[in-house]
Amino acid sequence: MSIPKKASFFAMLIMILLVAAACGNKADNNAKTNESVPTETTAGTDTDTAKTEDTENTESLEASSSESKVADNSKDVELGTTEQGSYNNDYFGVSLKFPEAWEFQDGDGMNELTSASSEAIAGDDETKKKQIELSQAKTLNLLMASQYPLDGGQVGPSAMAIAEKVSLLQGIRTGKDYLEATKKFMVDNQFPYEYKEFTTETIGGKEMDLMQITMDAGNGSTITQDYYSTIIEGYAFNFIFTYLDDKTKAEIDTIKKSVQFK
Repeated sequence: MSIPKKASFFAMLIMILLVAAACGNKADNNAKTNESVPTETTAGTDTDTAKTEDTENTESLEASSSESKVADNSKDVELGTTEQGSYNNDYFGVSLKFPEAWEFQDGDGMNELTSASSEAIAGDDETKKKQIELSQAKTLNLLMASQYPLDGGQVGPSAMAIAEKVSLLQGIRTGKDYLEATKKFMVDNQFPYEYKEFTTETIGGKEMDLMQITMDAGNGSTITQDYYSTIIEGYAFNFIFTYLDDKTKAEIDTIKKSVQFK
């Protein structure tokens, strides 16, 4: 495989790698939680209230009502608006700018890329296929902007935003939790990456956890990806920035400086 095609293919896999990674780890955490936590826990938290049948029924109804409200609120989630050179999302309260000459994809376009790369990632592994399908169902593809088309022969800097619905019961409480699940998936599947220590960075006024990975692209070239994650409205909200050298890093730094959280 030539270096340009290898790098371009790598860029196409960015999105599916992240969403599949956290899903697999969370599924394991969820299974352990179900084994160790009784189903009556929520209904029995108020120890000062008499354990009468009517009280339990009332609590059950209140829980159902609360779940319904969460479901109703989820309908208000939006993918945001992508225009030439800008992205804005009122639900997550975020906006950013990118070079007007860059290529960009809306949610539908990103979904197509996900479908195209999922087969390459999963192969004949049925368990991995199910993990990817489950994660896709909970994932919002928000933004993909890149200097070059992903299906072309060139690779350049890119910026991506995605969000995945998470739960405390799944063990995902912080952006770092989400990134650790991502790293575990990559390590378990022997992806040829090198990982730096997790850090935190403030972007647009919001503190986000950061995982940086690098990949040898051949001929002395290195691809670097910065994965940023934080929890917003019950979602793991993520930025993924890709660059190759000091020049392309400077372009990404300009995009990061344009990010604003409300």
